[in-house]
Amino acid sequence: MVAFVPLGPPYAGPEVSNSLLLKAEDLPFNLHVINTSYQRDNADKGRLTFRAIRAWGRNLLSLIRLLPSVGPDVFYFNLSATPLGVLKDWIVLNLASSFSARVVAHARGGHYGRFFKESNPLVKALALWTWHRCHRILVQSEGLKDQFAGILPSYKLGVVPNPAAEEFFSLKPDYTKRVVLFVGHRSVAKGWTLLLRVAHRLVERFPDVKFVAVGNEIENENNIVWIPKESVRDVWHRYVIERGIEDRFDIHENVWGERKLSIFSSASVFVLPSYSEGFSMAVLEAMASALPVVTTPVGALTEVVPEGNPFVKVGDEDSLLEALSLVLESPQLRMRLGQRNRDGAFRFHEAKVRRIFAEELFKSTA
Repeated sequence: MVAFVPLGPPYAGPEVSNSLLLKAEDLPFNLHVINTSYQRDNADKGRLTFRAIRAWGRNLLSLIRLLPSVGPDVFYFNLSATPLGVLKDWIVLNLASSFSARVVAHARGGHYGRFFKESNPLVKALALWTWHRCHRILVQSEGLKDQFAGILPSYKLGVVPNPAAEEFFSLKPDYTKRVVLFVGHRSVAKGWTLLLRVAHRLVERFPDVKFVAVGNEIENENNIVWIPKESVRDVWHRYVIERGIEDRFDIHENVWGERKLSIFSSASVFVLPSYSEGFSMAVLEAMASALPVVTTPVGALTEVVPEGNPFVKVGDEDSLLEALSLVLESPQLRMRLGQRNRDGAFRFHEAKVRRIFAEELFKSTA
C-alpha cells in the first residue's frame, strides 16, 4: 500500500489519527508512506502560499517516483473539503489510479455534504469525478455516511473510526480539582471564543476554576466558512484581559508526546463546543483519559460520547455555561462520567481500529 497523507508535525486530529492507523508493524501488508505535512503550524493550513505550492510540488514529485516502482494494491489518501483541496485531490487521484489496483480515500470531517451543496458547478464536477473514481471512501462513523446521501452510492462507503492511543488509557485525573481542558484550534469554529465569553461567569461561580488550552490560535478560518464572523483576539481582550482573568488561563501550542499526556492528566473536565466536527480526536483522547466531556452534538459525537455527558447547543453561551457548571459542581459526577467515558473509548482502542482499517481497505464494493 502507498499512503499519501499528513503525519505531522504540526499535529492536529488527522495527523494523529493517520499516524496511529499506519503503524506498519501492525498492518498485514507492505506500507510506503509519503508524509504530506509541510506547514510550520496549524494556522498555515489551507493557505495558498509560495511555500505551500513548492512543498506540495515536492510531495507530488515523490509520489510520481514511487508509484511506478511499487505498483500498489491500494493507494490511500485523505479527502479535502475545500475548492483548492478538491483540485489537489483530482490531480492525485488521476496520477494514483494509473498505477494502483484500488484507490481508497478517507473523509475526515463532517461537512462534506454541506461543502458540496454550497460549491460552484466546477468544484462540484471535480468533486463528483474524484469521489466516484475512488473504489472506496471511508467515513468515521455510520452517521457520517449521511453527508454523502444522494451523492455517492452506499456500497462505496465504509466506516473506520478514529483510534484512541494506548497511552491515554493509563492516565489518572484528579477529580478534586476544577481544571477545564480545551484541545483544538483556538478558533471560532472550535468554540474557543464561546468558551472565552463564559469564562468570567464560571470564575464567579467557581473561584478556583482554571482553564488549560492546547492548540494554535487561528484568526481566519480557511475551511469552515459558515460560522459567525468575529475576531479571536478581540474576544480574548474583551472577555479575558479586560475582566482580569488572564491568570486563570494556561495556553500551549504545538504540544505532543509526554507533555501532551501530562496536560491531559492535569485536567478534570474536557470541553470542545465546536460548530463542526467529524470524529474529534481530542474528544476521544479525553474519553480515554477518563475525563468527563462537554461538547456539541455535531458529526459523530452523538454516536461516540457516552450517555450522561452534557451536550451543548451549538453557539449558545448559556447552554455551555450550564453544562460546564453541572460538571464542575460535583467531583463524584466527574469521576462517574470519566470512568464511563474510558470504558466507551475501549471500543476505539488503536489496535482494534487498525484491524478494521486493514479490512476496509480491501473490502469489495460489489
